[in-house]
Amino acid sequence: MAVSTSASSSSRALKIGIIGFGPFGQFLAKTMIKQGHILRATCRTDHSQLCHHLGILFFRDKRAFLEADNDVILISISILSLSEVLESLPFHCIKRPTLVVDVLSVKEYPRDVLLQVLPEEMDVLCTHPMFGPESGKDGWKNLAFVYEKVRIRDEATCSNFLHIFRSEVRKLVFFFFFLSLSGNSIPSIKPHLQTNSRRNIKVERIKARLRKAGCKMLEMSCEEHDKVAAKSQFLTHTIGRTLSEMDIHSTSMNTKGFETLVQLKESSVRDSFDLFGGLFIHNRFAKQELQNLELALQKVKQKLQLSMEEQSSKESKL
Repeated sequence: MAVSTSASSSSRALKIGIIGFGPFGQFLAKTMIKQGHILRATCRTDHSQLCHHLGILFFRDKRAFLEADNDVILISISILSLSEVLESLPFHCIKRPTLVVDVLSVKEYPRDVLLQVLPEEMDVLCTHPMFGPESGKDGWKNLAFVYEKVRIRDEATCSNFLHIFRSEVRKLVFFFFFLSLSGNSIPSIKPHLQTNSRRNIKVERIKARLRKAGCKMLEMSCEEHDKVAAKSQFLTHTIGRTLSEMDIHSTSMNTKGFETLVQLKESSVRDSFDLFGGLFIHNRFAKQELQNLELALQKVKQKLQLSMEEQSSKESKL
């Protein structure tokens, strides 16, 4: 695993086509728009009105979408529907080499499907933003973004796409808003700063820090991702779903630990069961972690039983 800290000083606007415009696709799109990228979208559900409101061109026709001269095609669909959706798309209609990116929560499975269905000239970047609309609502600073450059020839386009997450430059909006409160309209900032070199240096330092206030970029193989995710994300969802089956609720005498369990249950069930199923079915390491959890619970039960028997034996001798 490698932690990437480098960031290019600038990034050009990308033409990004999003396949699947559910809550997560919408969540990513809003930041991409603020960064100045040009977005198109297609989805089984008609999101044309929402896209019109956001300034995104919505395509009902998949072929027209693929012919729309995208720099990047971003796949944001459910794990369980991936194979069916990708195999139905006429990727041969794409007119030039394009970077294809997935944002699914498992990585070996989409990597294998993409390499199978995509033309050889298409670049492939497998990613997993380790956050969502709720955990990332206040920004992406220090939130993990995992990726593997599976097949990359166009390094410039790949770097520009990763820059979206590496440097969440939309935070500069608040910086300029602050300056505007002091009487500087945005068009007048540059000439004003040129007359004050000391302030200009300070502003550039602040801007540089803000540009770096993005995700914690983790470059790792799809295999390593799935191993780690099975021990963390899948295990978290499994325990949360188990607590839901137990129907636990907040009480009048909660401990902090129990409050954490209730929050875990609630956050787990907010995600669809299809997501949970995908984490299990399409991560080959999840099965072993489920067995490990069952064995661990059995060991705990055995220790409790032994403790009860020992206590009973002591009491019988009194």
